[in-house]
Amino acid sequence: MSETKEPKRKLSAQWLLGLGILLLGLVVACGTSSPAQEAGEGEASQPQTAAEPELAKPQALEIAPTAAPAEPAAPSGSEATTQSASSSTSPATTTSTAPATTSGSAPVAPTAVPAPAVAWPDVTSARDRVIFVTNEEPTTIGAASANCGGNIQNTICDDMASDPLTWIDDQQDFQVVGLTGIESWEQIDPDRWRFYLREGVTFHNGAPWNAEQAKFWIDFFGDEETSGHHNSNDFSFHGVIGGEVVDDLTLDVVCGKACPILPRTTIFTKFQDVGWFEQASEEDIERFTVGLGPYRVVEWRSGLEIELEAYEDYNPNPNTIFSRPPIINTVIQQWRNEPLVRASMLETGEADWAEISLDDRDRVPKWVSATNNEVFRFSMDTVHDPELRKIEVREALNISADCQTILEQIFEGLVNCYANIAQPGTVGITERNSAPHPYNLERAKQLLADANYNRDHKIALTMRNNRVPKDTEFGEALVSAWREAGINAELNVVESSVYGAAGRSNCGHQRTREEFEAAAGADLHEKCRSLGPGPPNFASMQISGGPTSTESLDYSRQAVLRNSCFSRSSGICYQDLQDAIEEANATPTGDLRRQRMEAIADRVHDNFHFVQGFQVVSVYALSEHLEWIPTYAPRIRANTMYFTE
Repeated sequence: MSETKEPKRKLSAQWLLGLGILLLGLVVACGTSSPAQEAGEGEASQPQTAAEPELAKPQALEIAPTAAPAEPAAPSGSEATTQSASSSTSPATTTSTAPATTSGSAPVAPTAVPAPAVAWPDVTSARDRVIFVTNEEPTTIGAASANCGGNIQNTICDDMASDPLTWIDDQQDFQVVGLTGIESWEQIDPDRWRFYLREGVTFHNGAPWNAEQAKFWIDFFGDEETSGHHNSNDFSFHGVIGGEVVDDLTLDVVCGKACPILPRTTIFTKFQDVGWFEQASEEDIERFTVGLGPYRVVEWRSGLEIELEAYEDYNPNPNTIFSRPPIINTVIQQWRNEPLVRASMLETGEADWAEISLDDRDRVPKWVSATNNEVFRFSMDTVHDPELRKIEVREALNISADCQTILEQIFEGLVNCYANIAQPGTVGITERNSAPHPYNLERAKQLLADANYNRDHKIALTMRNNRVPKDTEFGEALVSAWREAGINAELNVVESSVYGAAGRSNCGHQRTREEFEAAAGADLHEKCRSLGPGPPNFASMQISGGPTSTESLDYSRQAVLRNSCFSRSSGICYQDLQDAIEEANATPTGDLRRQRMEAIADRVHDNFHFVQGFQVVSVYALSEHLEWIPTYAPRIRANTMYFTE
C-alpha cells in the first residue's frame, strides 16, 4: 500500500560516514549545591562563588567507525514517497569534520581486538552502600525476560547483574569493547564473527563461563521463536543469529544474513548460567539473574526495593573502565514516580542518585546533566487504525501543535522539537530528515477535510507518567492542540505494564514469518492487516508515547524496532520498506550503508510515521560525595560509582 508522495527535496553537500559521528553530544556538567545551602567541605565550601553547572545540549561528535569486512586475522589464543533505498541520494550536511571513509563496497581493516588495558582510577569508596531511585519499580530484573532492556528502570538485568557480549565505551572514543566474558573478536565471513572468550570467568553461582554457555544464549536471543517474534530489546538490534562452538573458549556467531556491524549490535546480548535457567520457575526467571555482571541479586522486596551485592569473583576486563571491579559493596534500587519526591530524597540524604526535573536542580546537593541517547516520540498504528492510516491525518497531528513553543514553556529551553527517532550522529540521521515539521494550524484543518476525517473516531494517546520528567505535560499539550484542530483525541496516562501491553499489541508481536506468509494478502502490508493487532490486547495501540534509544549508533536499530512488519513495537508495515531495511542492514560500513540508512530515515520523516517529540536531556541528582559520570546511553554501571567521603 502506498502513501501520497511528497515533492522530493534536493539535499546539499556530503554527509560523512554516519558511524564516524556520535548520535549525540555527551556534554556533562557537574556542580555543587545552591548558594542557599550551608557551606561545607570540598567543592561546596564556597557556594556563593561556585560556578553554575551547564545543561547538556545534543550535538554530533566523532566516533571510530565499525570497519567493513576484510581478510580475517590469525587468532591469538508500498509507501513510496522516497526514492529506492538502493539508489544514490545527495546526502545532507553535518557539523562533523571527520574524514570520509571507504565506501561500503571496498574492504578496509577489520574490527580489531579491543583497545589495550586502560588505567582505572586508584580509588576506594568511603561508603559501602549506594541507593539509586528510579521513576518506577522494574517490570523485571531477569536477563532472559522480554521486558528486560533499554532503560534505567530495568538497569539491573541489563547492566549490573549482567555483562553483555560487547559494550560501547564512550570514555574511549566510542570503541566497541568486551566486558568480563570477551577478550577479542574478528570477522571471518560477511555473516560470521569469531569471539574469543576470557578464562577464569564464572557466573554468580560459580558455574564456569565457556563457549557452550555462550552458544545457548546467542541461540536464545537470536532465534525468532524464543526472542524474535516476542521482539526482546536484544533481538531488535541484531536479528537472527546463532552460535557455533569452536573450542571451549572460542565461539562463532553466525547471522541469518550479512551482519557487517555485529559487535556494535550485541550490546544487550546477556548471559546466565544455563543449568540454573533450565531448572528455574517462570517467577524466578523474571525476579532473578544469575549472570556475569559485577553485582549479584540478593533480594527483590516487592513494592519496596531491590538489593544487590558486589560479586566477589567478578573477573574484570582491563580493556575498559566499565568492567572494573565493584568499588561499592551494596547497591539498592528504590522507586518514586514524582521527580520532586526523588529530589527530596537526595535533599534529605535518603538516596544518592536519581533522575530529576530541571525545576528541582537547586534542591539537591549536586547534579550532572547529559544527553542519554533517547528521543521522546509518539508511535502511531498506521496499519489498523482507519484514520492513522491516512498520511494527511498523520501530518495534521504533527503540525497542529506548536511543538517548539510547547517544549519551551514546559522544559524552559532544555529540549527542542525533533522529528525523527534517533539522535544526530546515528548513521542515517541528517539535519533535513530530523528537522521539525512546522506549526500550521490552518493547513492541519485543511488536511483533515481533504482526508474526510471521521470526527466520531476517537484517537487515544497512551503514555506513562514521568518516564521522562514532565512528559505528561507535553502529552496533555499535544492532545489539547489536536482537539483545537478538530481531532477527537484523548490522553490515557497508565502504569508501565498497561503501557507496555498497549504499545506491543501490533501485528508483529508473537507472529512468526511463517504466519505472515500464510496470512491473506498480496504483500506484507495486506498480510499485517489480515493478521490484525497482536497480543496481549489484540487492539490497535493508536498512539503510544515514550522515549526510544539507539545505542548502536546505527539507524538499523530503529528501522527494525519501530518500522518493521515483524516487530512488536512497530505500527508500520510496508513491503518495499521492509525490503529496504533488510538490504540496508546487510550493507557493509561505508558510504552506501549511510545512503541506504538515510533513505529509510527520510521516509520515516517525510511520511509522518511518528508524532514529533524531542531529544531527551537528563538531569541527574547526586549525593554530595558520590562520584559518577553518565554514559551516552540510558544505562548505569554501578561498578564505576564511589564515594569520596
